[in-house]
Amino acid sequence: MHPPPAHPTYGVVTPVRDEEEHFARLARSLIAQTHPPQQWVVVDDGSRDRTREIAESFAAEHEWITVIGSGSSHERARGGPIVRAFETGRAQLRAQPEFVVKLDGDLYLPPHYFAWVAETFARDPRAGIVGGVAYVHDGARWVQDGAADNVNGVAKAYRSACLEDIGGLPASMGWDGIDEYAARARGWNIHVLGELMILHYKRRGSKQAWYAARWEEGRGNHYMGYLWSWLLVRAAYRMLVERPPVLGGLALFAGFVVARVTRRPQVPDAAAREELRREQRARLRALARGGRVARGSPLPGGGPAFWSDGSVP
Repeated sequence: MHPPPAHPTYGVVTPVRDEEEHFARLARSLIAQTHPPQQWVVVDDGSRDRTREIAESFAAEHEWITVIGSGSSHERARGGPIVRAFETGRAQLRAQPEFVVKLDGDLYLPPHYFAWVAETFARDPRAGIVGGVAYVHDGARWVQDGAADNVNGVAKAYRSACLEDIGGLPASMGWDGIDEYAARARGWNIHVLGELMILHYKRRGSKQAWYAARWEEGRGNHYMGYLWSWLLVRAAYRMLVERPPVLGGLALFAGFVVARVTRRPQVPDAAAREELRREQRARLRALARGGRVARGSPLPGGGPAFWSDGSVP
């Protein structure tokens, strides 16, 4: 039997803002990784609580942790500000790692998390984006957060060559979908590791009013290049499953329509737009047949839960 490949090196960038309640939990889980990062850059994006103080206390104990400010001032927002903070942190990585991770500040990761992610990159030379599956607590139990066939934006690991190939992350709403379509359009594989669990202690957009979050999401869907037909399906689904009922989906739809009517710009990557629309057409056909479209590339040997590298907890 061939020995497992060596784990690739990686760096982590965490944009944070007002994560006093959760940041220490994330820090302890990152320190406990069986395959630790070369460097962790924490980018404080205007916190008004003790987040930066807590981060700096960890940096004082671990030389591979760096804390910086984003150098920007803005209202709490998703999309562009987060990407700009990530890029600010990425520029501070002292060495070019084999993969780089965009990591939120309100997570818990099991100790073997990055060992499994790293080995996935090692075993598939065309693995471009890899991550586990995020779960949020709904007040009664932990439930899956987001789609099962996308790497959740709270913890995305990018092969450095892939990130350069797609031109970095777009500073806009929808960045964590555009990146995957851009990568797939260029022949990179996306791997969602269903056996690798992330605990997410806040729902995405929870610091925004629901209507603002859904409105921004609709505008982001326009920027990504969504088909009208798929947006209607998406909005109808959100009307049924999200709170408040109906209104959230309507706000999403309104944001999309206004962006479309006013001809707001769309992502300039034509290959990413076409990959997105190709998949949406396939999904619409599958829905009409009562099925679904499988995404992602299968991993040899069943994935990291079955690989004999000694990292199974």
